[in-house]
Parts: sequence; structure tokens; C-alpha cells
Amino acid sequence: MTDITKTFRAIIKAKQISSDFNLGLGKRSKKNEKISTGFLSQAKIILSDITKLKYSLLESRTNYLSPIYLLSSTNKIMNDEQRHDYEQHVERQIKRCRDNLEELKSSIGLICFQGQRRAHFELVCAYLERDLVECTKIYSEQKCLRYKRESERKKIGRLDNDVLRVTLSANKNTTENLVENTKNENNSEMIVTRISQFDADEQEHQIPSAPLKSTELHQLQLENDRLYHDVAQRSEEIHAISTQVVEIAQLQNELFDNIFSQKDLIQNVDAAAVASNDDLAAAIIHIRDAIRNTAQMRRWVIFFLLVMIFSLLFLDWYNMTETSSSESDVEETEDDNVLPISSHVNIVHGLKTVSCLTLDSNGIRMITGGHDETMKMFDFTSMDKHFQAFRTIQPCPGRLLRAIEYSANNDMILIIPGDCQAIVVNREASGKHIVYKTVLGDMYVKDMNRTKGHKALLNYGCWNPSVNSQEFMTCADDCTLRLWSLNKRDQQVDVIRTKGESGRDVRTTTCTYSQSLYSNENCNLIAAGCENGNILVWDRRRSFVHVTFKCVNAHLQDHSITALKWSYDNQILASRSTDHTLKIWDIRKFNQCLSLNENLPNQFSMTNISFSPNDQFLVTGVSKLNNLSESDSGGKLVIFNRNDLSKPIEEILFNDSVIRTNWHPKLNQIFATTNNGLVRAFYDEERSPMAGVRLCLNRKERKDKSTNDFIANINPIDSSEPIEETREIYPEKNPQGDKKPSSLHQHIVQTMTRSNLHEKEDPRAELLKHAEEAERNPKWVTPAYVHTQPKPIFQQQLDEEEGDNDDFVPIFKKARKN
Repeated sequence: MTDITKTFRAIIKAKQISSDFNLGLGKRSKKNEKISTGFLSQAKIILSDITKLKYSLLESRTNYLSPIYLLSSTNKIMNDEQRHDYEQHVERQIKRCRDNLEELKSSIGLICFQGQRRAHFELVCAYLERDLVECTKIYSEQKCLRYKRESERKKIGRLDNDVLRVTLSANKNTTENLVENTKNENNSEMIVTRISQFDADEQEHQIPSAPLKSTELHQLQLENDRLYHDVAQRSEEIHAISTQVVEIAQLQNELFDNIFSQKDLIQNVDAAAVASNDDLAAAIIHIRDAIRNTAQMRRWVIFFLLVMIFSLLFLDWYNMTETSSSESDVEETEDDNVLPISSHVNIVHGLKTVSCLTLDSNGIRMITGGHDETMKMFDFTSMDKHFQAFRTIQPCPGRLLRAIEYSANNDMILIIPGDCQAIVVNREASGKHIVYKTVLGDMYVKDMNRTKGHKALLNYGCWNPSVNSQEFMTCADDCTLRLWSLNKRDQQVDVIRTKGESGRDVRTTTCTYSQSLYSNENCNLIAAGCENGNILVWDRRRSFVHVTFKCVNAHLQDHSITALKWSYDNQILASRSTDHTLKIWDIRKFNQCLSLNENLPNQFSMTNISFSPNDQFLVTGVSKLNNLSESDSGGKLVIFNRNDLSKPIEEILFNDSVIRTNWHPKLNQIFATTNNGLVRAFYDEERSPMAGVRLCLNRKERKDKSTNDFIANINPIDSSEPIEETREIYPEKNPQGDKKPSSLHQHIVQTMTRSNLHEKEDPRAELLKHAEEAERNPKWVTPAYVHTQPKPIFQQQLDEEEGDNDDFVPIFKKARKN
């Protein structure tokens, strides 16, 4: 049988290369290479075992099938015991290869589930299975041939003998013994010994044997006939057994084929079982839905019957409850119409205009900024009744602040200074607080779409109100709106150019997002106010080249639109302008103004609008006019009904102009800034929750840790003994300033110094005690100057007028200047 190992490898390699080429895979991942290497190594081991088994069967074919080993001059021909051991060895090898092949097939499902790789692995297993079947077939054919030859030999020889060995030996006396050992079916041994003697001249001499008697011959003949009949009977049994063995071998081959094909059947059964389970689950779901629908129908029938039964009773007490319900509705509407302005507190920011005001969505912190270039942060959970800011910073030194706003997640703060670059800082505004700073546009590029940022002063900016949004929008005097993202920091995300009816660029003064956090309707709109009085609205789902809604001449030309604000239902857009008007627009009919008020002075470009939490009212600020009478010269905080702006429902007078307003939806408190550095917070003690400024009203003033309590006693002190003018101060525990020695030498020196020092001793007096002895017995200083300077020279005495001259004083003796 030819060896197909190399051909098998070539086929597998060609299949793999063609599949990789068709799939466009140049390289395989390391993980797949490791898995393929493990699988192929195991396949190679199984192939080598099958090849060795095949070679062993082919090489041992002659020795296994040869029936005469006694006449062979070599020891390679097998006897019955060796054949039996050989058959057991071959069967163990076949069984081990079959088990390894089954394990290899089962590992395919763990390595890969589908694709070219699985097909490749299944092809490898198919080739191995084919080789194993061929080896099994060779072994079965050899075994059948052996039993067939053995049965034919037995028929010819009439005796079922198995020749074991012929041993020939020659000695110096030329004597040779021939011993034949035979085994019959009962495993008994017969030994026939023949002695042949040869003389020295190699002549054969036969020893005469005694003649047999007739009775002995007859007895031997009868014995021979009996043995012949027994052998013939046994040969027939052996022939039947050999036929059964052949049939068993054939059945074994069929069993192997059925076992190999049974796995595919099991897989098909498994797939069918899974499909049947899915179908059963779907049927259960349909049955459950049908039962549910039936039960729902029954519920509706029962409900209809109950309604019909209780309808008469309902009509009886309906008239009685109508009056009470109307009264309760009136009370609820009155509660909703009550404005939280019964009380107020003042929060001091500084001395200049407060142009920025923002609160986080939870109402815990408030940030103010103004023309004094400072930004102050207030925390209502930690402030006392004096409302002191816990942090004050200057995010842009030398630039006034135009807008500040918290993000939707309250984790970042957007700052719009009077500059070309917006700044994003973290919530605490501490440490490296600047998270992002927008890119500055190229001043020499005229096309606004090609610059990476603004190149003119910013007017306003705001965050995208969507949750987890990293986007914000800015507008500037370069006639553009730019959308920025913290995920793309090298330039803006989109550029929107604002143009007039003639196609020329128009300066953008304000911008805003729609309220996507509170309503899903019209949640993708962006609005912008222009200097020519137009209001432009874009839909983010479309291109920004053309506007979606446009209101021409919404306000007077050459007057800035200071604020645009969407209502919480995204249906109404309110606008405020320096033409002293306040208008509201319906996005469904954008060309027509729903209501307006033309007597609201506005002299600040940061004046804004705020809607109430119930979306029924809106509030804005009125500027102070110096050219009017004193009675009307102050600013105002005006509150209008959303449906009618002709007359305010509430006016709150201020001494100065009101600029920024904020009606917080959770706190139900109104915050307003002025141009004199104050922030006034309005609240209602009954309807505003215990949060915001209400948390700080009842808190006591916190004492500074550096101040000490001092209790003054105004009563005179009566004592018979006079009061000492000086008191001995209790000494400190460590007058050396708590300095610890850094080495053993310093420790010893400090210990000796401390032990010899006495606090009440005068060092000059102690030194003068030894002056006379030093003159009599000079030891150190005087002998050193005997030859060089026998007469001592002392420092010159200075007058009091010359005491200020430091030239005569050594450097190391000069007093330290504080």
C-alpha cells in the first residue's frame, strides 16, 4: 500500500493557502496560530501512529501468515502464542488511535465554530479516519486469510498439528536428535524422538526394530482411525469458528463505519432538538399571549359591566362632588400662580456689574462673574447667613466675563470672557482647573469655514443640555456660530455662518439650544440672534448651510438681540433686545409674534430671560435710565404671563439695573444680578423647598480658627493687693523651636549646652569673673599675638549721631532688618 502522507500534507497546505487567499487574510493572529499548532501537532501524532501500525502490518504479513516455522532457518516466523500476542497488540493500537481520533474531533467544537478553519479541521479528521479504516481493513484481511489457510492445512494434513520447532545439532560423534513438539486442540504435547546415527565415514546405518504383532497393529489402526475421526470433527468445528471469526471481523468493520457516521447523526439530532426547543418556546409564548389576550378581553367585559352597574350611583353623587372639585381646582391654580417673591436676601459679589450667573441642576452651587474679572463660587450646603464665597478666581486676567454656565452633568463649567477663546474648567476650579481652551482662529484667513476657531470677540456660549454631552456652542463678532466638543480639541466640530437677506455676513450676538432635557419635541434645534434683528433656527439633523426657520426683522436693526430662551415644551421662543422689547414666538408659526412688550429698557448686552418651572411665566430684568424722573429711574425685575406680555403681573423695584435672571426649576427661587455688584435671591417660605438660600438663613456665623475668644469685663477689679506690672510668662516646652538633632554629635553638644546654661545668669558677669586670671596666666589668645600685635587694637567708639552708619559695623554684626 502506497504512503499518502506527503500527498495529504500537500492537499492540506493547498487548501489552507487557497482559503486564505480567497478571504484576503495575509496573516493570522497569534492566538489562532497557537490553536492550529496544537491541533495539527495532535493530528501529526495520530497520523504517525497510524503509519507505524500500517508499516508493522505490512512487514509482519509474511511471518504472521506462514504456517511452517519449523522448516525456517530464522526466528522471524511466528508460532501460535506470538500470533496471539501480535493480534492483541494490533487491536490495542487500533483502539488507541480510534480514541485519539475521537478526542481530536471533539476538540474542533472548542477551537472554532464555523468558517474555513472548521472545514479544514474536519477534512484533517476525515483523512485520518480514512487511514485508520484502511489499517483496520488490512488487519481484518490478514486475520481472515490466516484462519482460511489454517483450515485448509488442517484438511490436507488430517491432523490438527502445529509444528513448533526442529532443532538440529551435530556433535563430534556425528549423532543428531530430532525432536518434534506438537500441540493438539486440547493443548497436550506429543514428543516423537528419532535417533539417527551416522558413522565416521558418513554412512547411514539403521538399527533393526522388533516386528509388531498383529494385535498391536490392529490396536494402532483402531487408535489411528479414532484420532482421524476426532481430528476431522475438530477441523469442521475450526472451519465453523473461522467462518464466524470472518463474519465478526466484517461486523467489526461495519461497526466502526457506523460509529464514525453516528456522530454526524447525533449532531443532526442535537440541532433538531434545539430547533424543536425553540419552536416549543415560541409556541409557549404564543399560547401565553393568547391566554393573556383572552384574560384581557374578560377583564374589559367585567369592567364594562361594573361601569354599567355603578353608573347610576355615579350620577347621584356627581352633582355633589362637582362643587367641591371646582373649589379644589381654584385652590390649586392659586397655588400655582403664587410667585416665590415674598422674601429675599442679598449676596455680595463685588462693586462692579455682575454680568454672569449660573446654578447647577441640583441647586447646590452658584457661580457669579462680572466686570471685575473675578469669578466667585458659592456653596449653599456650607455657607452661613453672610453668604461668603468659598472660592474666588480670575480665569482670564484683564478680560471681563460675559457668560458662565454649568454643564448638564454639573462636572464642568463653561466661561465666555471678553476674548476670542472660551475656557472650560472643572467643577471645583482648583488645581489645574482649565480642562480645555478653544483654538484661536487664523487672523489672516478670510474664509470663516477654514479657520479652526474664532478670530473675533466672543458674545455668548452655552452647553448642549443633553445628558452626558461633551458639546458646547459659542458665537462671536466674526459672524459665526461654532460647535465644540471636548473629544475633538484641535478645532471646532461645525461652523455655522449667519447671513442676512442680501447674503452678507451678520454679527451674531446670542445663541441657545432647545430644551432637549425636558421635551423630545423639537429637541434638535439651534437658535441664534443677529445684529440686524433676525432670528435664525437650524435643525441639527440637516445641513447648516440653509436655515430651517427664519424670522426676518424680529427686532429693530442695529440693536443687539441679547437673549433667546426656549420654553420647557420647546414650542415657544422668547427674545430680548436692546430695542427695549420682549417678544415671544411660536416655532409652528414663526413669522408672527404672539405677544410683545415695548417698554422694557435694556442697556446691557447680557440681559437674559428665564421661564418658570411650570412654564407659565417668564422673568427678565429692566435697566436703569438716568434721563427719566427719580420715581422711574430705578431698575426692575418684571414677571409676565407667558400668554400675554402686554402688562407684567409683578414688578419688583431695584435701585440699579437688573441684568441676569435665573428661575431655578428645582429650588423655585429667582436670582437676579445688578450693576452694583449684588445678587438678590427671591424665595417663598411656604412653597420654596428647604434648599438653596433657605439652607443658609438659620446658620450661625462660623468662627475663624485663627481668632481667639476674648471676654471683656467692664466692672472694676477690687483687690487689696496691688497688681504686678509684669508677669512671668510660662516658658515654652521647647525654646529651641522644636529642632531635633540630626546626628549623635549634635545631640551630645545640645545636651552639654542645656545642662550648663542657666536662665538667670548674666553671661558678661560670668566672663568678667575670669578676667583677672586671664591677665595673670594668658593661655590662648594673648600668646598668639605677642609678636605680631603686642598692643591690642579695639573698635573705634561711635557717637550716637553716627550710630546709623553701618560701614563701621562688621557685616556679621549687622542687625537683621524686618
